[in-house]
Amino acid sequence: MTHASPWYADICNYLVASTYPIGASQAAKDKLASDAKYYAWDNSYLWRLCNDQVTHKSIPESEIKSILNFCHATAKGGHYGSMRTSRKVLDCGLYWTTIF
Repeated sequence: MTHASPWYADICNYLVASTYPIGASQAAKDKLASDAKYYAWDNSYLWRLCNDQVTHKSIPESEIKSILNFCHATAKGGHYGSMRTSRKVLDCGLYWTTIF
């Protein structure tokens, strides 16, 4: 059984060890360095530093479905649209790249 790397694996490796993915082009390295400015690594968690000065925990793709199910199942759950659901996720302090 193989495990896919989370979407943020390259950012973590860059922040922790200052390494780039093997075979990455110069443009990909520049983009990774630019993207990494918005993240912080702390105690085995990757945190997204947002414009609103709030930090959000980065979530692997394997957990997204269960988080969305939880948001729909809470007392004030239901499905009110993608923007309201994404706001609920962000209000919980969570983040992933395709949240919007």
